[in-house]
Amino acid sequence: MATSSSAKKIARLAQASKNRKGRKVRMQGGSLFPTVIFVVCVLGVALIAYARQSQERVSALDTATQNYYTAFGIYKCDAFIENLPAASDLTDISSVKPGAFIESAGVVRWEPQVLSGERRAKLETIFELYGLKVTNDSIQFPDSLNGGELISEADTKCGDKAANLQVVVWDSKVSSPKISIADLGNVRLTGNGMAITLAFIAKDVEVPQPITITDLDPLITG
Repeated sequence: MATSSSAKKIARLAQASKNRKGRKVRMQGGSLFPTVIFVVCVLGVALIAYARQSQERVSALDTATQNYYTAFGIYKCDAFIENLPAASDLTDISSVKPGAFIESAGVVRWEPQVLSGERRAKLETIFELYGLKVTNDSIQFPDSLNGGELISEADTKCGDKAANLQVVVWDSKVSSPKISIADLGNVRLTGNGMAITLAFIAKDVEVPQPITITDLDPLITG
């Protein structure tokens, strides 16, 4: 009986030990999987960060010596404002950001390595070049342009029709237009050969591209 009892105890101990080992293995397996996932996520984030830094370095090198050209016009009701200033007419503009220049009347040249690098490649830069103060519903011209007129949605009409202010952008002369009606100064300058019209128009009027869009090709290819 003693031998049988001892054998049973030994068997129970062996079974208990086996069960404990099984639980230990399962616990180790349960903690291993989250650890592997965590390591994979960390490596993934590191690779993405590296790729972005590499891309930014390449982009900076590519644009280091480039000039981009943009056609710009101001359209009121049914016609463009004429006599936009050329580069020699900037004496009355007191504050102009570096990296942007009036190449000729209705054509702006800007340096992406300056404006984009400083997060300032925005339409506000062009407004400043021309001395324009633009809000979501008004344009204040400088004295040297359009007689210093103030155009406002509140008190200016196109004929007998109410009108509103918007910015229309073409990425190229053959692309579809993109319309912005708010935060007009924050419209991004994104590439070479853009056309931008600041328009005050009645509803359902189609806004044309600036007439200086035809001046861009020789500047870009030359």
